[in-house]
This record gives sequence, C-alpha cells and structure tokens, in this order.
Amino acid sequence: MDFSLPEKILQLKEEAQDWVENVLNPLSVPLEEEERVPEELVEELRNGRFRFFGLTIPKEYGGEGWTATEWFTVLEELAKAYATVRLVAHTMNGLFWRPLLYFGTEEQKQHYLPRLATGEIWSANSLTEPEAGTGKDINSKAVKNGDEYILNGHKWLITLFPGYTKLIYAFAGTEEGITSFLVDVPNKGLVLKPMEKMMGCVGPRHYNVIYRDCRVPASNVLGEKGKGLDVAFGMLHLSRVSIAFCEVGLAQRMLDLAIDYAKRRSTFGKLLAKRQAIQNNIAQMGTEIQAARLLAYEAAWKFDQGQDIVKEAAMAKLFAEQVLIRVSEMALRIHGGIGYTKAYPLERHFRDARSFHFEEGTEEIQKLLISRYFLK
Repeated sequence: MDFSLPEKILQLKEEAQDWVENVLNPLSVPLEEEERVPEELVEELRNGRFRFFGLTIPKEYGGEGWTATEWFTVLEELAKAYATVRLVAHTMNGLFWRPLLYFGTEEQKQHYLPRLATGEIWSANSLTEPEAGTGKDINSKAVKNGDEYILNGHKWLITLFPGYTKLIYAFAGTEEGITSFLVDVPNKGLVLKPMEKMMGCVGPRHYNVIYRDCRVPASNVLGEKGKGLDVAFGMLHLSRVSIAFCEVGLAQRMLDLAIDYAKRRSTFGKLLAKRQAIQNNIAQMGTEIQAARLLAYEAAWKFDQGQDIVKEAAMAKLFAEQVLIRVSEMALRIHGGIGYTKAYPLERHFRDARSFHFEEGTEEIQKLLISRYFLK
C-alpha cells in the first residue's frame, strides 16, 4: 500500500492551505452574517489563483483527472475553510459529476461535464424525502407523457446554491421502478423553498425541492429506467471517504487553533502549553487525527486500485466523525469560556462539526455496513 504523492500535489496542498487562510476565509464573512454566497467568493473559486472545479473530472471532459488520493490530499486543506466552501468542494469535485460519467450517455456527458469542470454550472442531488428517507420507499412519481416525463414529489435537506445550481439529480418512481433524471434549473415545474436555518454550516439554507408537474425530456433519464437507486447509491461509498477527509481537515484545524491558543494563554503565571494536562490532550488529539487520516487514505488508495471499498469507506467515515467530535470537545475545553463565544472561530467550527453526524449516513448506518463484513 503506497500513499506517496507527486510533488505537484504536495505543493498544491501547501498552496491550498495558504489560499484558504488568506483569501477564501476573509471572503466568506457574509456567509455567516448575511446567509449569502458573495459574488467575489464565487469568482475566486472559478477564476482565482488555485483551480477549484474539475480537479477530478477526466481530462477528455475538461478536468484535471486527479485520482481520489490526490484530490483528497487537497480536500483536507479545503475542509479547513468556511463550511460552505467545504460543501462546494466536496460535492462538485468528489460527488456530483460521477453519476454522469458512470451512467450518462455520451451526449449527456458532453453537455454537462465540461461546464461542471469550469464551475459554470453547479449540481445538486435530490433524493431525501420528508416521510420516506432515501431508500426504496421514496414517494416521488414520474409519469411518461410522450417524449417527456412529468415529475411530482417533495425532497428536503437538499444542499444547493440558488443562482449557481443549474442541474439537479432527481429520483422518482416510474413503471419500471425508481428512475434517475437530470433536471435543468430553472424549470417552471420546480419550486425551491429554503428550510429553517441550520445549527452549523450557516450560509445559504438547505432547501425543499418540490416537483409540481415538472416536465423533463425523456432523453434526460440517467442510466437504466428502474435502476435509479444504483445511480443514487453508486456515489455514496466514495463520498463517505470524501466526508472522512473533510472531518480530518476540520479536526486538524481545531487542533491547530487549540495549540495556538495554548501557546499564548497563561493561567496563574504559566502557559497552558506548559501544563501536562493540556499536553496530554494535544497528544491524544494529534494521535487520533493521524489514525483517522490513515484510515481515509487506505480507502482512497483502494478505490484508486479498483477495489471494493464499502467496509473501508464506512470505517473511515465512522472513525473520523468520532475523532472530530472528541477533538472539538477537547479544543473547546482548552480555549475555556472564551471558546464558547463568537470571539474565536472555534465556536463556529464546533457547530459545523455536528453536521457530519448526518452526511452520507449516520454512525448507526456505518456500523451496520461494517458489521456485515465481520459477520459474513
């Protein structure tokens, strides 16, 4: 097993770290205060000094063609940015172009992938429903009408960015079974309704996506009719590895903040960094983060080798989430009461960390997948 990386990728990792700290985070202030994506931030993501979109999309469709291991090395740094930036990085590079490559026709690939590679269009996935979750029991329906399908249904907790999201993956029941559709935005049969403000990852709201007699060309069916769940779940395993790297990146960010604070803050005439209890916590945090990082790299490496990663992806996501929560607690304790205020960025990171409980499956789902392998 070899995790060695090209010098170019390691250099880009360092550049991404500097870009996040000195460019992206200062541009992200309106995300928290005004719940909007600043145009200057989008411009920087699309045309700034560091390529952000299309890094993993194959070169024949306008991307850079990075392997998963290469991409995740840089994603760990981008995960230290404001949470909305992390969400865009995770979804646009790690997730929302792959169904087109794996299941799309050549015409669909040529139409969408080059524009996704430049960030001209962003995409979203609408699977989860209020009453039916994300499984075979989804209630949305699509009825064939000539050379179109008419979609009706309600999705929620959908990550999208109004004005930038131009493509939505929709999943609805047809005569053949659950089928996947490519829905262009805007569409007069498509209603996007913001949900209540989230605890963390504050910025543009998550959305209700409501299909009301939404007309979609039959040519926009993605994959085989009745095989829509293959499209939906096919992206989940690698996405869990992506989430694991995001968790590792955020945990590392909080450890870095705790170390910096401990080196500056004195109590009773002694720096926190000189106190053995603080040193023990920092050692524990650093060790667990490295263990989570290695689990994630193993899953990414196996994916690049074409191996099955169901177990490894679930393990990486499960453990990295547990580590992130423990690290966030210890980092907050090191900061003391001031860390519980908005005076320091730790308060925002602490809230953002809790979103990972629900991204790409809960802890219980990961344990179910892992146990199946051990109980075979």
